[in-house]
Amino acid sequence: MSAPFRFGFVDDDMAEDNTTRDNDGHEVTNSSADEKSPAGAMPCLHTLDELLVSLPDRIEYKTITIPSADYGEITLGRRELFDIRAQLMAEDTALDDSPTAGLSMDDIKPNVYEGGFKTWECSVDLARYLATQSECLSQTLSNPCTIVELGAGTALPTQLLLHLRLSKGSASNSPRTTIVLADFNASVLKLATILNILLNYQLGDDVRPDESGGDVEGFDELGTKFLDFLCGCNVEIKAISGSWGPEFSAMALPETSEIPDDILILASETIYSPASTRAFTSTLLDLLHRCERAGGKARALVAAKRVYFGVGGSVDDFLNVLRELGGEAKVVWTTDGLENGVGRCILEVTSGAKEANTQMT
Repeated sequence: MSAPFRFGFVDDDMAEDNTTRDNDGHEVTNSSADEKSPAGAMPCLHTLDELLVSLPDRIEYKTITIPSADYGEITLGRRELFDIRAQLMAEDTALDDSPTAGLSMDDIKPNVYEGGFKTWECSVDLARYLATQSECLSQTLSNPCTIVELGAGTALPTQLLLHLRLSKGSASNSPRTTIVLADFNASVLKLATILNILLNYQLGDDVRPDESGGDVEGFDELGTKFLDFLCGCNVEIKAISGSWGPEFSAMALPETSEIPDDILILASETIYSPASTRAFTSTLLDLLHRCERAGGKARALVAAKRVYFGVGGSVDDFLNVLRELGGEAKVVWTTDGLENGVGRCILEVTSGAKEANTQMT
C-alpha cells in the first residue's frame, strides 16, 4: 500500500517544495513506484448547475498576479484553503466518500485525495507561460476552442484563459468556447475549481494588483446570474471527476460529426507518481488522437518538476512512457534548478502522428 505523502508550501494553499515526508517531517519513499496503476474511480460528468448548488454566502480569497505583455497585469482570486475547510466540516453530505481527506496534514492520499484544494507551483508556471503566448491566446480567445485541464485543482491556467475570454463580454457572434475541468475529487471541483471561476467572474477587472485578498458577500446569489452570462458569451463549462482512462476521454472529447474546435490541453503536477503516469500519458495521447481524427488542431502543455524526490515520478520517466506509447515532446520553458530549487519545466506534447495540421502554433 502506498504511504500518504506531504509537500511543503509557501503559504497554506500555495505549494512549492516537493519533498516527501512523514507526519514527523521525515522523508519517506512512496512504494507506488513499483505498483500497477491504481484502479481509481470511474469518471463522472458533472453539470455546472449541479456544482453551483448550495453555494456559501461568503468566501474569502487570496490573489495572484500574472504579467502579460498583451493584457498587462492580470490579477486572479483563489479561494482560501481555510475557507474550503470550514465548508467541508460544516456540510452534512459531500460528493466524495472521504470529503475531509484534504483537511489532514497529508497533501496527497493516492486514490482518496489528490491535492486539488491547493495551488501547486507548476500550475503557476503554466499560467505565467500562457500569458506570454500571444499567438496561442489570440487563437484561443478568437476561434471556437475547447480547453481541457487535466488534474485541474484550483485551475489557475484555465482561470487565466477564462478571465480573458469573459472580459470580451457577451455578443451574438462570440466564438464557442467549451471548457472541461477534470479532477479526481468531485469535492475539489465543487468547492475549489468552480468556485474559483465564479469568484473571478464576480471580481472581474476590479481587483487591484496590489490587493492581497479579501472576501465576497452574497456569493450564494451569483449562480443563476453567472450561468446566464456564460450562455450570453457562448461559453460552456463541464467538469469530470474520477480516474483517467478511455471512459474519461470519451466524456471529455466525445467524437461527433460537428466541425472540430481547436483543442488546448493543459496539465500541471500530474506526473508525480509512477503509478498513474501511464494512465495519464495514455489519456493525454487519446485526447490528441481524438482531435486529429476529427480534423482539428491540438496543442498539449504539461508543466512538471524535473524530479519528485521521495515520490518516484520524474519528467524523464514521463518521457519514456510517452515515447513508448508513440508520443513526442519538447521543452518550451524551463527553470535553472541550481538557482531555483528543484528544476521545473513545461513540455509541449504531440501524438507523434505524421499527419499535418495537428498542432496549434
